[in-house]
Amino acid sequence: MIDTLRFTEAGLTVRLAHSLADQDQVHRLRHKVFCEQLHWVPARADGRECDHYETGAVTLAVFTPDDRIVGLCRLIPGHRPFMLERDFKALVGPGQILRKGPDAAEATRLTALSEPTAGIRPGLVSALLYKGIYRWARAQAVRFLYLVVETRYLCRLRRHGFPCRAIGPATSLAHEMPCVAALLDWEAFLIQARAYPSAFTQWITETVPTPQAASPWRSPAPDCER
Repeated sequence: MIDTLRFTEAGLTVRLAHSLADQDQVHRLRHKVFCEQLHWVPARADGRECDHYETGAVTLAVFTPDDRIVGLCRLIPGHRPFMLERDFKALVGPGQILRKGPDAAEATRLTALSEPTAGIRPGLVSALLYKGIYRWARAQAVRFLYLVVETRYLCRLRRHGFPCRAIGPATSLAHEMPCVAALLDWEAFLIQARAYPSAFTQWITETVPTPQAASPWRSPAPDCER
């Protein structure tokens, strides 16, 4: 299968996780982060985190030159059930109707490894993931992207030029940091990026990625979305 979204910058490659080997890495990394470290979901004996949202979804991942995954995000298309419709339904505010269909999607299980890795700047993996998500959304004609993030991370996204709007109250899940369901309108992002351009938004929206580009994103803390 030809991956038209694939690009390489600063020695890291962003592409869809297609092969069985890719998928094994994806589920093992998700288990390490979401089961063993964050305890958001129960651990499994096989060391692989997966659920019933996998069908129809795709995973965008960041690979090192030796094909090790250091960041990933699962993208659920609008014709499939969203986690916000079931698992995180309580985060959707009264009167809010989730958009479904070909122009909507949900970003889940986003994580970027935070441990020191030779040659990888802090925040670079997160930046590449969001650039990949933007390119995927444009290629799929997806305008509306739903996500569940910690409230402090939502503020970080807004500072970087992503016009994310909360669609429900901040809620602490399992005695953790408050989380919020949010909606990102990519058309609003582009309008804002054109009106108030920044080095980061220009880098995100460039048509042809520069192989040795250095993203302006700064994020020393580990980044995770549900």
